[in-house]
Amino acid sequence: MGDPNRTVSASRRPKAIVRLLDFQQIEIVLHSRLSVEDVLRLVSEKLELSFSDSQYFCLGFTDNLNHFHWLDGSVILYDLVASTSNPKGTLTLSHHVRFFVDTIYEVQCASTAKLFFFDIHNQLTRHELLVASEDYFELVAILVSVFVPDCQEHTIAEAISRVMPLSHPPYILLKTDQSDVEKKVFEKFRYYRRLPVGTGMISFIKLAEKSESYGYRMYEALNENNDKCILSIGYKGIYIYRRSRHQNLITPYLAYPWRVIDNLYYRDKKFSIEIREPKKTESSENVADDVILINDRQLSEAFSHPTTQVSCGRRRSNNQQPRVLLFPFTCATPLVCRTVWMSAIAQHRFFLERKELKK
Repeated sequence: MGDPNRTVSASRRPKAIVRLLDFQQIEIVLHSRLSVEDVLRLVSEKLELSFSDSQYFCLGFTDNLNHFHWLDGSVILYDLVASTSNPKGTLTLSHHVRFFVDTIYEVQCASTAKLFFFDIHNQLTRHELLVASEDYFELVAILVSVFVPDCQEHTIAEAISRVMPLSHPPYILLKTDQSDVEKKVFEKFRYYRRLPVGTGMISFIKLAEKSESYGYRMYEALNENNDKCILSIGYKGIYIYRRSRHQNLITPYLAYPWRVIDNLYYRDKKFSIEIREPKKTESSENVADDVILINDRQLSEAFSHPTTQVSCGRRRSNNQQPRVLLFPFTCATPLVCRTVWMSAIAQHRFFLERKELKK
């Protein structure tokens, strides 16, 4: 007979529910040594991902303020449960694409491409995939063809609400009313419903790849003037968007490609981007007119502060310290700030690795 005390002990162990992109979920009983990396291996086996493709994915969770956070592979999930205030001891995690590639044809497995499709759908639903109006109508039409293939003209509104539960982005409705959106989507749907589902998914991904925000995660922040903005972090760099006060629209403001970023660091709720000073022959169109040039003493003080985390960036070989352009942002919480910093570091590392592979 089994030991009843052991059975009771196992039943009281905290659990994790991992929600997958294909709408499945896995329940895992946590033990003291189970790490995020261990769970990622289990998920990869279940989803039949190749080792190469599995590196595009990561686990994350959403906090009680609806902020999304990535989890480092070394994190012990048992400890994470202990640090939360969840009275049931159940941790809810989600499995997402963290690193996007230039083209979907770079992935090895069809199962990977399908998960990319699901994650891009999520990004479009969150209104974080910014596309031209005609491209938006086409993307929604493809979603309807995949998820509601038997849609008819009189049911198109219901079908759209199923694939876009948060309605349409404000920038779409600014120029096109609801009925016109439905009409345009149905016109494009009539073409895509004749295609195989897999072909539709690939068409969806290829169209999404045209967007400058493809595969990016967005985080609300305040700039140095205390104005609301959005930090958008992805495999090409960091984009800054302005948010209008009245129409809830976001517009591109600044772009920082990884090649021009020297350092990224955070302290408490402040995240800062350090840009190398442009040479006289370089274009400075991406640099704000009111940028603050800080001196070496200020920078040294910031770097030496015990709560400041610094990434190793490029430095000039001569003895002169280069002047830098510092762009500070204030995040909602210290945890969000750390997540923004970790995301940027991870994406920059991914950018460098991909660059090396393409040589």
